[in-house]
Amino acid sequence: MVADQLKTLVCTATSCCVADGLCLPLDFLKTRMQLQNELVPRGAPKLGVFAMSARVVRTEGLLAFYNGFPAAMLRQASYGGLCFASYPYIRDALNPNAQAKDAPLWTRLAAGALAGGFASALANPTDVVKVRLQADGRLKLEGGSPRYTGTAHAFASIWKAEGGLRAFYKGCLPNVQRAVVVNGAGIAAYDHSKQTAQRLLGEGESLTARFVAALIGGLTTTFVGCPFDVLKTRMMNQHQSKPLYSSVLDCARSIVRVEGVTALWKGVLPVYVRQAPFNMLNYLIMEHLTKALMGKSVM
Repeated sequence: MVADQLKTLVCTATSCCVADGLCLPLDFLKTRMQLQNELVPRGAPKLGVFAMSARVVRTEGLLAFYNGFPAAMLRQASYGGLCFASYPYIRDALNPNAQAKDAPLWTRLAAGALAGGFASALANPTDVVKVRLQADGRLKLEGGSPRYTGTAHAFASIWKAEGGLRAFYKGCLPNVQRAVVVNGAGIAAYDHSKQTAQRLLGEGESLTARFVAALIGGLTTTFVGCPFDVLKTRMMNQHQSKPLYSSVLDCARSIVRVEGVTALWKGVLPVYVRQAPFNMLNYLIMEHLTKALMGKSVM
């Protein structure tokens, strides 16, 4: 049993890291767009996806899209790996008298929410560092200097300057809330859609069913989770000595009051453009690895 759980964790952590590594430029772009015009009144000029991409290339170079790469890999190995590895075990525990394919939707939603919430809380420090490193390039455009020289320096600086361990749990509440909603809806949407597609297509474990399920899961994840993602990014990026927000609720109120309610969906296009290929790569690699190592699919 333990050996199977470890194999599952290795497979899910590997698939999440590979998928995120390939999609990281889109995640970087999403972060920059969510921080754009922070607390600037609505109607202020702002850059679109392509204009923002062009400015990053022009001012920071192509490699800027991979800022925070080590932290992103640490986050996916912990958060992604634990979330996807624990999901099937939680789902089956909630549904002990039926096969996985017959699990009711509520058990899939609950399992995704529980798995995501636990994993995101554990991995929050890596998310804080990743967001800080991705946001740092903006300081150059404002005439300042980057706060950190790399991932290790960011960990050490945040610990020393902002109060030790608690500094790494900035934005933890919206991060956990996001993970509960995103994984509750997203993983359940993938799992349920795959089972439905298999029944409709009559093809069993087909690539088509997985592809359709990954697209539906990505769409669900994007629109349900984007507001929580914006709040998480804003809270994690603020420095302890100069906080813009006193709480998650204050952050949400400030954004809506100053920037408008649609600001909660800032970066929604790069979020989906990143989420769709991430979902497809992650699920396809994950299920291929689990079948190769364990002879069965993780979902």
